Amino acid sequence: MVNRLLFILLLFVSLVYSFGAYSQERMQGRGSANFDMSNFAGAIRGQVVDSLSQVGVEFANVALYRQRDSSLVTGTMTDEKGNFVIDKVTPGRFYLVVKFIGFKTRVYSGVAVSPRNPQVNVGGISILPASENIDAVVVTGEKRMLQYNLDKKIVNVDKDIATQGGTALDVLQNVPSVDVDNDGNVSLRGSTNVNILLDGRPSNLTSLDELPAQMMESVEIITNPSARYDPDGISGIINIVLKKEKEPGYNGMVSIMAGTGDKYNGSVSLNWYRDKVNVFANYNFRKMRMETFSNTNRVTVVGEDSTLLDQDQDGLRNGFFNNVRAGVDYSLNSKNTISLSGTLNLRDFEGDNYTLSTTNLTTSESRRSTISNNDNIGKELALNYKRTFDKPGMELTADVFYSRRDGDDKSDINEVNIKNLVTSYLSERSITDSWTNTVTFQTDFVTPIGNGGRLESGLKGMVRSSSADYRYETFDASAWNLDLTRSNHFVYDEQIYAAYGIYSNTFGNGKYSYQLGVRVEDQITKSTQRATGEVFDTSRVNLFPSAHIRWEPNSINSFQVSYSRRVNRPWSSTLNPFLNTSDRYNWSRGNPYLEPEFTSSLDFSYSMNYPKTKVSASVFYRDTRNGFSRKVQTVDSVTTLSTYINLSHNESVGIEGVITQNITKWWRLNANYSYFYTKLHGDVVQDANEGKAWTAKFTSLFTIAKGIDIQVNGNYRSPVISAGGSGRGFHMMGGGAQGETQEMYWFDLGAKINVLKNKGTISLRVSDIFKTQTYKTKTWDTNFSSYSEMGRESRVFFVGFSYKLNNYKMKREKTSDSDEFVDDFE
Repeated sequence: MVNRLLFILLLFVSLVYSFGAYSQERMQGRGSANFDMSNFAGAIRGQVVDSLSQVGVEFANVALYRQRDSSLVTGTMTDEKGNFVIDKVTPGRFYLVVKFIGFKTRVYSGVAVSPRNPQVNVGGISILPASENIDAVVVTGEKRMLQYNLDKKIVNVDKDIATQGGTALDVLQNVPSVDVDNDGNVSLRGSTNVNILLDGRPSNLTSLDELPAQMMESVEIITNPSARYDPDGISGIINIVLKKEKEPGYNGMVSIMAGTGDKYNGSVSLNWYRDKVNVFANYNFRKMRMETFSNTNRVTVVGEDSTLLDQDQDGLRNGFFNNVRAGVDYSLNSKNTISLSGTLNLRDFEGDNYTLSTTNLTTSESRRSTISNNDNIGKELALNYKRTFDKPGMELTADVFYSRRDGDDKSDINEVNIKNLVTSYLSERSITDSWTNTVTFQTDFVTPIGNGGRLESGLKGMVRSSSADYRYETFDASAWNLDLTRSNHFVYDEQIYAAYGIYSNTFGNGKYSYQLGVRVEDQITKSTQRATGEVFDTSRVNLFPSAHIRWEPNSINSFQVSYSRRVNRPWSSTLNPFLNTSDRYNWSRGNPYLEPEFTSSLDFSYSMNYPKTKVSASVFYRDTRNGFSRKVQTVDSVTTLSTYINLSHNESVGIEGVITQNITKWWRLNANYSYFYTKLHGDVVQDANEGKAWTAKFTSLFTIAKGIDIQVNGNYRSPVISAGGSGRGFHMMGGGAQGETQEMYWFDLGAKINVLKNKGTISLRVSDIFKTQTYKTKTWDTNFSSYSEMGRESRVFFVGFSYKLNNYKMKREKTSDSDEFVDDFE
């Protein structure tokens, strides 16, 4: 109760502070008529934008020089929208110098501040990427595939030809520092403890294979997030930004693709923008058919006897997905904007699996057929409000977000068991009704402060409830009977209240920029297993500091150090204490006493930017307490039990490098290399307490003729110990401190041909050209060892066509400046 009162008090203080700033702004405006030279304080404001994407550039350095003697007056840096303001400027003539790593230095002349014109707005200042040239007013170039910011890397995945027709999982496999395994588990820098967001928010999608690649604009990789972000995700945040056009008039795009093995997908994107109103709508569908296989061999030793279990499984999955997303932005006036958007996600999955299990214990064989059906409905609704002020860089936002997911999963199981030449038959079924409700409310306030500084603050509250009612029934004679020993109902409730503050500024003539922040969170949880009456309550208050500092000695080189404290909270399914024995050979149960894992992360990075070559390198260290791990132990000679435990401590050290090279005018290359070393402490089996691993990726893009591009992607993963797991996100906990995943490599190929005066595009793609995507794992303990291979239909040919309606592909126009200003590029 005290913590909730504290949260309400902080919310009240924030609103009072925002209102006070607004009132002060109005009072200053009213008093401007009585000008007093002794109190003169001019201001220069504007926005720095990328000349190609027309997107604001965050953390660009803006220095103010006096025109008569070129002496430095002061400086500042841009906010996340690219806006800047320089206060307390005395009358005179000045010029601005704008610098940002990877862009050409921009000199903006002719800025005059006078008693008649104390408030100067220079408008938009375009800066040119170091590898580009300005030849005309209209720039038709495309966004670079890889961009860098102070606290994140941005991968513009809509330019990835080799993933057209695929899903978000296919896209992420080609993103630097990111890997995806056969079960859809996503890892960042070797850890599956990563927080995955859609448009900056958690989503109710149950798997990223529900999200078509065509809906994705970019992927943001944030390895050391600032305090403004939720601290979930040990290795950081992967934020998937969805496409949303905002061009004047009516525009849109229609696309359709077909793949071998009965695979189809399509999408329609429409946008209408006029005056104060922007309306957008997207629909996409995906129909898929996927063949899967797995083979497992396990040897268990009990005393002097050993038992061999051999399991072979063949499966067929059919899925149909529908996504509808729509919204409207309305500008009440020049300073106030309100937005309303909603998403509907429909998922229908059918599975048909056949498993053959044999043992050498007497003569035993089991033939198990499972037919499953999964129906899921997800709904999301977001209401956003934004207010800007006369003071550049000052902004107040308020957001309310609601999501609900309903699931109806059914499985029919028929099994034939042969033991000592005696045959028996078994019919069973499981029914799971589940739902999750989430309500989030948040307010953020940003204001310039002092000489070039910026202060950010915010409050957030999240309330989530979930329920999973699992019923297991057996068929006896002529009726279905509920098996209470294998049925359970688990309910999980969670509340998180947070407040944060961030201060950022520059010094050393703008060569150094820094950001310091802290976030405080109060987490309240309650989990109830209704089948047994068990109730578990927890309440935790934690601090999450963050710090970033960057040094730019010149326009080519940049050095950065960052730190953050992160948390990975166990998901409800990993806390459920009920024993699941539906598979007689593989039992599982959650651990209600599983503690969150906390990580301190330190990162050193370097960037070098030349017109045709861009290089970035990082060295990172992570220290994790209470790390998650999957624990497997034997129950008897043929059955194992899997659960989750906390390790006392684990450490990770790694290096990674990314290079982007324009080899010729028609050949561009992106390459990524990552190396990790992990050391585990705690309940770890022999030979699985430490390990080394490395990954390598490349993307090679060839422009063989005007409007014709070919892209080749390659991926390699070395063997790696199975350490850790995930508590949240689009996947369940996997891996553990008990084994090793073996090496794997694959290649993808794509092509794009522009037709119909560049309004139409023909796409061709083949995934896993040499059919090498097979996942191989080893697991062991003191009395058992297991080897598994699993795979899916990975080599698929796709062909597709897309057509742009009206002006869907945005034109990039140079921002016009006042005629008296003279613009120079160094």
